[in-house]
Amino acid sequence: MAKDNSQPTAWDENTVNFFPHLPPYSNPRTGLLSKLPSSWIPYAQLMRIDRPGGFYAFYFPYLIGIMYSACIATTAPEPLTLAAQAAILVPFNILLRGAACSWNDNVDQDFDRRVERCRHRPVARGAVSTTEAHIFTLVQLAIGYPILRLFPEPCMPHMLVTVTLFTVYALMKRVTYYPQVFLGFPFAWAIFFCVAALGRDPFGENAASTLALFGANILWTITYDTIYAHQDVADDEKAGVKGMALRFKNSTKVLASVLTIGQAGLLALCGLWADFSVVYFVGTVGGVTIAMAYYIYKVDLSRPESCGAWFHDQFWLVGSGFLAGLTGEYVIKRTASMA
Repeated sequence: MAKDNSQPTAWDENTVNFFPHLPPYSNPRTGLLSKLPSSWIPYAQLMRIDRPGGFYAFYFPYLIGIMYSACIATTAPEPLTLAAQAAILVPFNILLRGAACSWNDNVDQDFDRRVERCRHRPVARGAVSTTEAHIFTLVQLAIGYPILRLFPEPCMPHMLVTVTLFTVYALMKRVTYYPQVFLGFPFAWAIFFCVAALGRDPFGENAASTLALFGANILWTITYDTIYAHQDVADDEKAGVKGMALRFKNSTKVLASVLTIGQAGLLALCGLWADFSVVYFVGTVGGVTIAMAYYIYKVDLSRPESCGAWFHDQFWLVGSGFLAGLTGEYVIKRTASMA
């Protein structure tokens, strides 16, 4: 009798190959990872070093937070101050993202083996053990701590909340169809961190506008991560992974459109409550709304490659919209302070 190549087979005593009909894993032969020693590759993959899209998800909210904080500051900060914060946050977010992804891959290893796109992740394929992945997560957080200490003391509790929320998020797809909602909070918490970094209380005088921007970032995350998750809808359903892409799989674009309207509304309220000029409303409110509409229209939810590509590209489109009006608002305030 011919062997049924569609049946799961054992890789070793700890893992099962649920896709024996697909090519086995092999180390990359091109790109950044191909330049690394083979023993380093699994750890670089845990950090997603070769996949910049996820880094943008971490980093753009901090850029947005920096520019927003500069706009609400009593005195407009020096451009070099903002540039220094943005530069310091690059390596910090590489490590923060690496730790979050390492933790996520570790707790999701049984799910990942059942999802075609994720089956070759290091823990899922057995290249890194559960214990090694936990240690690597802690090492990244430990390396990031001295960088974090370059920021004012009031930033520390905000980062503690962020790390805690990322830790909890990884468990949410087991218990709810709305893990994207939970994911939105640690990403958006960057706004509070950045306000504190420039010496202001996020929940003080400008609390209303800050919370509105925080909410807009949450809705942005829910939208793009739900669209991104459409890559794995079929496998997620079989594996028992919950998510909004499954919950709204036949109406995701309608959901995304509603969320975008809410996002635009919150951005408008942010501008009103912060007393921003028309530059903000045209650049940020208008720019984000147009970019989101274009993204939702163009992405093809039936094609995983389209969902993956747009996950990367929309950060530049939508992120640029966020930053356009805020940067313009900062320039106006900076110019006025120098007059």
